[in-house]
Amino acid sequence: MGDLIGAPIKAACDAQVMLAHSTASFIDTVGIERDKDGKTIGPRQVKFEYKRMAENPAYDPSVPSSPRFIQQDVEINVPLLAIVPIPNLGVDTLDVTFDMEVKSAATDKSSLEIQAGAKVSGSFWGVSVEVSGSVTSKSENTRSSDNSARYHVQVHAKDKGTPEGLSRVLDMLHQSIVPTVKERSTASVL
Repeated sequence: MGDLIGAPIKAACDAQVMLAHSTASFIDTVGIERDKDGKTIGPRQVKFEYKRMAENPAYDPSVPSSPRFIQQDVEINVPLLAIVPIPNLGVDTLDVTFDMEVKSAATDKSSLEIQAGAKVSGSFWGVSVEVSGSVTSKSENTRSSDNSARYHVQVHAKDKGTPEGLSRVLDMLHQSIVPTVKERSTASVL
C-alpha cells in the first residue's frame, strides 16, 4: 500500500522540483546576458526608441514664432524579464484514489470417475440366470479467483504567480527604466 499510494505523491514532488528548475532555467537563459566566456554581464535589455513631445526649454512667450513644444527622440532600455511572463507552474493539488476489488474465482478443475462392473451367470435345475451390475462415480470441483485493482490519480497544476523575491527584483528593474533623450536628438518644432 505504501508504494501504491506513495509513488504518485513522490512523482508529484519530483514534478514540482522539475517545474522549479524550469523557472530558474528560464530566468537564467532568457533574462541574464553573458559574454562569450560565460561571465554574467547583467539583465538582458531590450531597447525601444520613440518620439515624444516635450516643453521647449527655449520657449519665449513674448516671441510669437517661439514654439512651446518640441518633438524629441527618446530611447529606453527595458529588462527583458520585466516585459515577458516568467513561467512559474506548481502542483496545486494531488488526489490519489486507490480502489481495489478482489474477486476470488481461481479456476481449479478436478474430476474423478470410477467405474466398476461385475457379471455372474449360471444355470440351476435347467434355468439359466445371468446377473450383471455396474457402479459409476463421478466427482468434479471448480474454483476460480481473479484479483483486480484500479488506480485513479488526479494532479492539478496551476500558475503559482510570481514569488515574492522575484517580485522585488522585478520592481527594482522597473524602477531602473527611465527614458533618456538621445544625444543627437533632432527636435521638431510644432
